[in-house]
Parts: sequence; structure tokens; C-alpha cells
Amino acid sequence: MNMTFRNSCLAVTALALMTGATACTNTESAASSGGEGASQAAGPVLGAGGQEAAQAVEEDPAVSALVPQDLKDKGTMELVTDPTYAPIDFTDDKGNIVGLEPDMALAAAKKMGLDITINKGDFNGILAGIEAERYDASWAAFSITPERQERVTMVSYMQGGTSVMVKKDNPESIAGVLDLCGKTVAAQTGTTQALTVLPGFQEECKKAGKEEVTELVLPQQDNVNQAVATGRAAAMAADGALIAYYSQLQPDVFAAVEDILVEPSLAGVVVNQKDKELADAFKAAIDSLIADGTYTEIMEAWSLGNTAVEASEINPAK
Repeated sequence: MNMTFRNSCLAVTALALMTGATACTNTESAASSGGEGASQAAGPVLGAGGQEAAQAVEEDPAVSALVPQDLKDKGTMELVTDPTYAPIDFTDDKGNIVGLEPDMALAAAKKMGLDITINKGDFNGILAGIEAERYDASWAAFSITPERQERVTMVSYMQGGTSVMVKKDNPESIAGVLDLCGKTVAAQTGTTQALTVLPGFQEECKKAGKEEVTELVLPQQDNVNQAVATGRAAAMAADGALIAYYSQLQPDVFAAVEDILVEPSLAGVVVNQKDKELADAFKAAIDSLIADGTYTEIMEAWSLGNTAVEASEINPAK
């Protein structure tokens, strides 16, 4: 099985993160990977073994029997993600899209007997791309919400939730949600954090009779991180896995606010509502990966074992 990468943003290497250089360039180039180099580029520890575990997966006949015939005939799934969301989806120094989801996507595809191509997209436009059938599916750290389920089908594979990150040493002494009142808080466009969490912070501040939060909504996660690093924002709201990753990788730049955890939720793969067979195949593939231990191996390779689920669900109730 092969994994191809298209239009990868040449940014976010482990080395660049260590030095604080996290912004993507405007240059896009195509890159291909046979897989082995991708896991190495993700860093000597974090992610090590995840790609190898995915590459070792063999087709499960019970899963591949569920794959739509047109996709079987094509042999390759077209996937899309926004690779600015480490450690879930990001790019190495060769432009390869790496992270938890590329590994899990490859493993699931191999269970189906398919290859994958991963395309780079803007997070805020991915659901529209799925609806327009430009892509077969998306692994892009989507929290499962009723609003999204009205547009697409979502297949769960991990638990998530929102955390808050601040600059090193927490200069604004932010310890709880009300400490965000009167301050600038950043989030990425189109994310649960921008759509529901920041408005929720506003409501809490209003109820407490405090100043409003200044919402800073930016197009890419790299921009959000940079806003906190430079002091443009006092804090940022993002998925807990991302917060944990950056606060550990760059302790001289960022710190997690451990007492703020908002809206625990499931995250999942996105497919078009018409593609019931493909949704069934994804659920079966994820359950098969859980059963044979590959799922746990990949989750733990990315230090995300604590976000694992016991089984996959299609459009789980929130």
C-alpha cells in the first residue's frame, strides 16, 4: 500500500518547532513518501513506530467487503487535511504530511485494501469539499458536533476536548475561564473553539459581570500559535492533544493551563452523507485496528493513548 502527499506546506518540522519557527510559508510543493521517512521526520521519539505499525497492517476481508465498488475499482482514496495541527496533522521538513491521523488513515485504508492520497486543504473549507465530492474522506481532527453531522457523516476514532495555552510563565496569571475576561484569546477559523468555545467564554464573562473576551480568529493553527508566542493574544483555545504537544515540545515558549478543560467530545473521520457504505467500512476498519492492537500502538506512538476509544461509532450522539 502506498501513501501519496499533495500540496504540502513546507513547514512545522520538529526542529523548527524547537526554535519557535512555526509559521507556514506561501510556497506549496508536491511530495511523495513511502512512509518510513515520514515517521523519522516526525521526531526521534514522538510518533516513532506509528508509521511502521500502519505499514504493517494487512487487508481484512470483512472490512474490504464493505468498501464501495467504485472505490475498489479506483484503488485509492482521496483524503484531505489541514496539516497545521500537530501532533494530529502536520508537515515534516520534506513536505510530507505526518502525525497521528496520517498514520491512522493509512492503517484504516490498508484494512480496506486501498491506497491513499492525502491532499492539503484549508480547514474552513474541508467540509464543503467533502459535500462537493472532491474528496472521499477527511481526517482533520474534526470534533463531532450536531451542526457538522447535519452536513456530513462522522465516524469516531478518538476522544478530544478543548484546552487553553498561554505564553511561558503565564504572565497574565490565567488559571480559569474567568481569567480570560478582558483579554485576547485566539482560535483557528472554523474549529469548535472558534465556533462554540470562544462564544461560551464570552457568555461566562457576561454572567460574571466582567469584560468581554476579545476573540482573535485566524486562518491557520500556526497563526494562532504565533499570536500567543508574540504576545498578540494572551491565550489560545485548541484541542487538548495539540496543547499538550506544544507545551511539552516548546516549554520555553508555551505553557498549558491545566485547570481549563472545555467541552469533552469525540473526534472523527468525515465522509459525504451519501457514502453510507464508506462510513460502514471506516467503522469496521477502526474496530479491526482496535481488535488487533494496531490502533493502540499508533495512539501510543503519538503519546495520545489517553484519548483512545473502545469502539468506533457512526454519527454518535453528542
